[in-house]
Amino acid sequence: MKRFALIGAVLIVFVLAGLIIADSRSINFEASQGYVPGSINGQNGWAGTLGGPIFTPPIDQEVVANTYGYTRFGGQSWRMSNAYTDGAFGDWPFSPSLANEAGETMAQKLGFSGGTRQSHFEVQWDFASTVPRSEQPGLQISTSPDRGDGARMSFIRMKDTPTGLSIEFYDYQDRFPFGSLSNPAAGCGLQDDFVLTTVASGLNRSRPHTIKLTMDFLDGPRNDVVKVYVDGTFRHAGGSWEDYFRWCTESGGGIPFDASADQSRTVDSMIFQARTSGGTAPGTLGNGFLIDNLTYFSSNGRCRNGDGDGDFDDDRDGHRHHAHFHHDSCEDGRGDVEDDDRDSGRHFASSSVNSATFTSNANSQTLTMIGTGLHDGLPVGFTMVAVDNGLTPGVFSLILTDGYSTTGSLPSGSIVIR
Repeated sequence: MKRFALIGAVLIVFVLAGLIIADSRSINFEASQGYVPGSINGQNGWAGTLGGPIFTPPIDQEVVANTYGYTRFGGQSWRMSNAYTDGAFGDWPFSPSLANEAGETMAQKLGFSGGTRQSHFEVQWDFASTVPRSEQPGLQISTSPDRGDGARMSFIRMKDTPTGLSIEFYDYQDRFPFGSLSNPAAGCGLQDDFVLTTVASGLNRSRPHTIKLTMDFLDGPRNDVVKVYVDGTFRHAGGSWEDYFRWCTESGGGIPFDASADQSRTVDSMIFQARTSGGTAPGTLGNGFLIDNLTYFSSNGRCRNGDGDGDFDDDRDGHRHHAHFHHDSCEDGRGDVEDDDRDSGRHFASSSVNSATFTSNANSQTLTMIGTGLHDGLPVGFTMVAVDNGLTPGVFSLILTDGYSTTGSLPSGSIVIR
């Protein structure tokens, strides 16, 4: 079990209304936190599997002085490239472990994580190019929530492309026929696979960008909720890798399926890698990406949240619309709602959310948000109702106090309410 001291890091444990226990780390790679230029191996708990060494060299990574002009990165940052890649796990950098792991009730930890089991994990970091004025062809670095041995539960890849920086997300999707205790092979069939989603592209490589990943672990298959935010904006909602570990016997070491053994995995840290499958770029040696302002925490207590983004046709007049909304009960009740009527050019954006109500039935989840905003620059009140219908398109409805209203299903895009 990994237990590393993080000098100068913020470690907060608190209890809120008996529901939330948070355990957090904040790492800025500064000298004030005990970091020195050179390989991060052994610095403040950074290590390979089981505290073993990071394979340096040839892995191209080091704490460096910030000579790149990114003011919010302070005096030092951590640099990494894919000049060297491989498909292993144990040699790559793992961040220090949290005291309290996160995962489903039955998730496997196998001695790699510990503490009080939490249901929520959240991580955020900044990244920037070390060559802000030009492309680094083939540059890619990935990172994943992990328990310390490479049993990754999600995946983000940062890339440099001819059109700017991009961010990719992978989740595992168990498609119908679903895996079950009576038919586990159905969860690892030809129809099931890891699915790549590009959540952001064309990002300006001359400035830093912020990525946030949130994970809510819910007992049972196909229901973990993973959300990706880029520069403070919600970009994508998907699942974790729970069903890969649950149904693919490969993840159980090739042994016959055992419902007590093949389970989701816990997370308590982050692994940073340059995967050979993503491509090797020898020309990035000594450059690559800077990583800074890394924070992550685990917490308990169910957060209710809803996210939607997509296009629809109004059921009444046929106008084309683009809708967007976000609400998370664990983010101080903050949220936003937007609607663009593409045919008339009318635009609504919320300015405050006064209330948000979640309701559920056997087949759908509904979020109702009430507040105020601006419609074509004029103040109005609004009521938004979004319905997550599961496998069928969700429905978005908006009513404004100036008489405007719109409703329609979103065949293009998604509505996810949990």
